[in-house]
Amino acid sequence: MAEPRYWAEMTSPQLGAAASAGDQVVLIPVGAIEQHGSHLPVDTDISGAYETSEEISRRRPYTIVAPPVSWGVSGPHRKFPGVLTLRVATFTALLEDLCDSIVEQGFTKIVLVIGHATNKPIVQTLVGQYMERRGVRLLQINYINLAAERFAEIRQSEIGGAGHAGELETALQMHLRPEAIDLRDVAVHYVDAKRDFGLSSATKDMFKAGEVNVGYEFADSFPDGIMGDPSVATAQTGRLAFEAIVEKACAIIDEYQTL
Repeated sequence: MAEPRYWAEMTSPQLGAAASAGDQVVLIPVGAIEQHGSHLPVDTDISGAYETSEEISRRRPYTIVAPPVSWGVSGPHRKFPGVLTLRVATFTALLEDLCDSIVEQGFTKIVLVIGHATNKPIVQTLVGQYMERRGVRLLQINYINLAAERFAEIRQSEIGGAGHAGELETALQMHLRPEAIDLRDVAVHYVDAKRDFGLSSATKDMFKAGEVNVGYEFADSFPDGIMGDPSVATAQTGRLAFEAIVEKACAIIDEYQTL
């Protein structure tokens, strides 16, 4: 397995040669800095996206990991200490400018590896508009979604236990960097759509989206900062989920490279 290639550690001539090769894929990890309960660091979202990108680059030598975009759209978390959030227009403009810089150098394959739920619809819109504006097919991968099938087989929590800072996010971090996790006195808050969002048709779990979306203030609905049950998370669950994520991501990117 090769060492990852990092954009920031390559020389200008090396990057020029990579662009000229015509078959290189640039990975941009995109996350958020926001609270994840008392047991996970505020960089959980970007950490997962970055670690995923690194592992993809180990397995696919034609990929280059760009410096991460650590900040996302995290408005609902403003009442908690630690959040660094962007306006939607700022976030979109930042990603557009970065992609423009990469494309102008001759790269035509860019993968946005997304690690924060609120970023997903914004990036989806960006991908469509970028094709219209530049004729370049950006690829959006919502990395944690790729674990859905495997996680359904191994999860310990019931539906409602795997939301923000719940079982899956906690398990992934336990696998990737166990030294950063502290589960002592961790809170458990199973999602109840009616109680927590006011509508029974709202979201119920990370992989059981509701029929509707409704605005809410995170601290009011989830005062401990947790949607789910992190107490049942294990490093083994995280390892199996992460392997599923990386395998699927590599298969997708292999196909994308040939477009």
